[in-house]
Amino acid sequence: MESVGRARGRGRANLFNLSSLILRYFAHVYLCIDLLAGQTESSPRPGAFANAAVAASTFSTISSASSILTTATPTEKQPATSTGTTFQPVSSTTKSTVDKPRRGNAPVIMTAPRGKGVEHLVSDFAALSTGERQGGSGRGTPWSNTAPPKTKPSHIEDKRGVSGDPISIVANYIRILSKPSWQLYQYHIDFNPEEMVVQRKMRREMILQHKNVLKDVAFDGATLYSFEYIGDERTFQCQHTVTGDPIEMRLRLTAKNSPDSPNFFHLANLIVRKLLELSGLRLIGRNYYQFDRKVDLERYRLTLFPGFLTNVNIYEGSLMINVDLSHKVLNKTTVFNRLQDIFTQFVDFKRAQDEATKELVGQIVLTTYNSKTYKIDEIAWDKSPNYTFKKRDGTDETLVKYYYDRYQLKIEDTTQPLLISKPSKKDRRAGQTGPLMLIPELCCVTGISDVMRSDFQFMKELATHTHIGPMARFDKLTEFCHDIQNSQEARDELKKWEISLDTGLVEFDGRLLESEQILYANRSIRYKHDEADWSREGRSLKHISCKNLKHWIVFYPSSLRELGDELINALHQVCLPFGMEVEYPNVIQLPNDRPETYLSVLPEKIQKNTDLVLCILPNNRKDRYDALKKYMCLDNPVPSQMVLAKTISKKNQLMSVATKVGIQLNAKLGGEIWGVTIPSKTLMVIGMDSYHDSKRKGASVGAFVASTNVTCTRYYSRIIYNRTAQELMDGLQQCMRDSLKEYHRVNNTLPEKIVLYRDGVSDGQLAVVAEHELPQIIDTFPKIMPGYQPKLAVVIVKKRGNARFFAKMGSTSMMNPPPGTIIDHTVTNAEWYDFYLISQCARQGTVAPTHYNVIWDRTNFKVDHMQRLTFKLTHLYYNWPGTIRVPAVCQYAHKLAFLVGQSLHQDFNPELADRLFYL
Repeated sequence: MESVGRARGRGRANLFNLSSLILRYFAHVYLCIDLLAGQTESSPRPGAFANAAVAASTFSTISSASSILTTATPTEKQPATSTGTTFQPVSSTTKSTVDKPRRGNAPVIMTAPRGKGVEHLVSDFAALSTGERQGGSGRGTPWSNTAPPKTKPSHIEDKRGVSGDPISIVANYIRILSKPSWQLYQYHIDFNPEEMVVQRKMRREMILQHKNVLKDVAFDGATLYSFEYIGDERTFQCQHTVTGDPIEMRLRLTAKNSPDSPNFFHLANLIVRKLLELSGLRLIGRNYYQFDRKVDLERYRLTLFPGFLTNVNIYEGSLMINVDLSHKVLNKTTVFNRLQDIFTQFVDFKRAQDEATKELVGQIVLTTYNSKTYKIDEIAWDKSPNYTFKKRDGTDETLVKYYYDRYQLKIEDTTQPLLISKPSKKDRRAGQTGPLMLIPELCCVTGISDVMRSDFQFMKELATHTHIGPMARFDKLTEFCHDIQNSQEARDELKKWEISLDTGLVEFDGRLLESEQILYANRSIRYKHDEADWSREGRSLKHISCKNLKHWIVFYPSSLRELGDELINALHQVCLPFGMEVEYPNVIQLPNDRPETYLSVLPEKIQKNTDLVLCILPNNRKDRYDALKKYMCLDNPVPSQMVLAKTISKKNQLMSVATKVGIQLNAKLGGEIWGVTIPSKTLMVIGMDSYHDSKRKGASVGAFVASTNVTCTRYYSRIIYNRTAQELMDGLQQCMRDSLKEYHRVNNTLPEKIVLYRDGVSDGQLAVVAEHELPQIIDTFPKIMPGYQPKLAVVIVKKRGNARFFAKMGSTSMMNPPPGTIIDHTVTNAEWYDFYLISQCARQGTVAPTHYNVIWDRTNFKVDHMQRLTFKLTHLYYNWPGTIRVPAVCQYAHKLAFLVGQSLHQDFNPELADRLFYL
C-alpha cells in the first residue's frame, strides 16, 4: 500500500535561574567516561582518517584555541573561509538557559463584540500584568507574578460538558498538598579575576571555602540563593584550588523570594527532580533514568534505559506533578566508530562524506563527558580537534588541550572532523551566538536510525520494552509514588521544603460519549464502543457517492505482471459493492523499474480524460516515488496510487488489501465513502498542520484543508510555503479566500460557522496563533463579501502531551479508556477552554489522549456541542475505517504537508485541490 508550536520578565527569568541552579545544586549526576565505559566500544583507532590519501587534504589539521564562554577569534593559521566564524567548545560549565517571556504583553483571548470587525481585534486581547518589580536588575531580578496566558473565551463560564455516561478515571498526576512559607535571599556573585574561575565546579569550590557562612545555599554559577541573610553586599577572599592564586568573590543582594508567586511550580519541578535523584536515578539530557534496570539489545549494539519524566504545573487551581514513563536509547558505538564504518564501506572519499552527512546530520548525540544532548547540524570536514581559539587572556589553546585540561580526556585521533551544533533560541537569548564544536569520539548517538525503524524484528523487540500496557504503566507509576513515600531521604527532602505529596495518583470521573452512527448510501451502522472499527461491515456497503474508473492506467515492470493482473481483478470484485464501476485499465508493462523508464512513458500515456494512474512498484525507493509523484502532482495533474509488490504478494490477504486500495481510489477521485451526522448545515471545518521541507533549508510547508459540503465529507486543499512570518500570513489569507470561494461554488452560499483545528502548535506558540494567524483569518472575511462575518472558532490540537488516563475497572484493574472518553476538569488548565479526548482505540500500549484548547470561539456552540463535533470529525478519515486520534481534516492536512515536504518540494497543481490526491 502507499506509504506514505516585552515585557521582558526579568523576575520570571530569575525564577528560571533559581530552578536551574537548584537542579544542579542537588543533582550531582556525572555521566563521564567512566560511567559510560561499559556502554561504548573500545577507544577509536588513532589515525583512522589519516590513512586515506584524500584525508590529508580534506581533514586539514587546523591549529585552534578555545575558551568556554568566550568569542573565538580565528588565528592566521586558519583558512580564509573560516574568518568570522565563531565556535565554542562544549563544557559542563556552559550556562544553562531558559525561555524568556515574549516581548510585548501576553494575550487574553476574548470574544469580540458583535458587529465589530478586525479593527477591534487588538483590543480584545487584554494584556496580562507581569507584576511589580521588587528590585534588582539583570541577573539579580526576583520572581515575577506573571500568570499563565489566558485563552478561555470570556463567554465560557463553565467548560465542563454534561453529555455521556460517567467513567471512573485515574490520571498520571500526583497532588502537591501544601505550599511552604519560607523566604529565599537571592545574590549575584562576581569573581575577580573572572577568567580564572570559568568552570561552575570551580566556582562551587570557592563557595565551599566559606561554608561556615555560606551554608544551606543553592548556586548556579552566577546566582546564589540562601535561606539566611548574608548582607546587602559582601566580599570573600578565596584561593584558586589548582594554582593557589587569590580570588575575590563579591556577593550582591538582588531580591527576596517567597513561594507566594504563581510561578512557584518552577521551583517545585526542581524539588521533584531531586526526589528522582534520591531514588537512584541518573540524569541523561533532561530526564532521569534507572541505570540499574537497563536493557542491553546486544544484537543491535543498543542500551535501553527506563526512567521517568516529570512536570509540575497548576491544574484547575491545584499544584500537581505529571509523571510518566520515559525510555532513552543509547548507541554503544560512538559517532567516531560510525564514521569509521562508513569510510570503510565506501571507497570513494566524497561519497563516504556524503553518506556520513546524510546519516548523522539531524541526529541527537549525547556527550560522554557531561551527559548533555545536542543536535548535529553539520559536519565540519575541514576542521579537526587541533582547531585553535583565542582565549580571553589572548593566549591560544587547541581543542585537544582544552578537553585534556578540562576533563582529563585524551583525543585519540586528531584527524577526525568536528560535529557542529548550532545554538538554540534559548542559547542565542543567553548570548551564545556561535555554534558548538563536538568531537565524534566523545559523542554517542541517541535514539534509533531510519534503518532500524524499517527493521520489523527490531521494532517488535523494542516494543516489548517501550509499549507498556495500562496495567503495567499504572503499577510502575504507583511504585514511583510508594518509593517516595517510603524513602526517608525523600521525606526529609520534602520536609525541608515544607511540601507534602498525596499518597497516590489522582482519581475523578470522566465522561464517555455515545458511539456515532456511520452513514453509508444504503444503510447506517453503529460500531462496538471498545473497538471503534467498522472495516468488516463497511467492505460490503455502498459508498455515499462514487467516481467510476473508466479511463485509468496501470504501470508495472514486466516482472510483476502476475501480481498486476491479480490486483486488477481483485479491484473489480471489491469495488462493485461500493457502487464503483471499474473497467479494465490500460496496462503498461515496463522493461525495468528505473524512475526514468516510468517518466519516459507517462507523458504519452496520460490523456486529458485519464481518471487515475496506479503504479505497482517492486520496492519503496524514494527517488522513484518522488519522481512519479512530482510528475503527476505538478506537471501532468492526475490522481495516482502507488502499491508495493510485497503488499499484494500474499494471496490470502489480497482481497483485504484490494478493499483498502479501492476505498483510497474512490476518495482520491473525489468520492465520499461514509459520513456521520453533522447537525449544523452551514458549517465549514478546517484543518491546518505543518511540516519542514526536507530539501529546502529553513522552509516550512503549511497545509490547509477545508470541508466544502454540509456533511464535511468533501474537501478543498491548499499549501503555504513560508520562510518568513509575512509569507505565512499572506498564504493563510489566500488559502482562506480560495476555500470560501470553493464552498460557495459547491453550495451557492457561504458558511455561517467555521471551526478551524490548528495542529502542530505548542503551548509556547499560542500567542503566535492568537496575535498573527487569527487576525489574518478574520481580516479575510469582509474581503470575500462586504459585511461577511462568519462565527469562527479556533481550536489548538496537541498530540504530544504526557497526560495518560486509565479506566478503573473494579478496585484494582486498569484498562485503556474507550474511544469517546472526555476529560474536561481536574487536570485541565483553569485559564483555558480545554479538554482531553480519547477518540482512538489502542491495541498495544497505553492510549495517548489528544488535548484540545479552544482559544477563540464566537460560534455559540455549547461545550457539549464543541466536544461532540470534535469526536464526530475523528470518524471521517478515509484511509482507516475507524476513529483516529485527531479530526480528519487535521490528518488530511498532515498527509498533504508530508507529501509536499518529503517529495514535491513545491506547490501542487491547483487542478487537484478538490480531491484527496495525497492519501
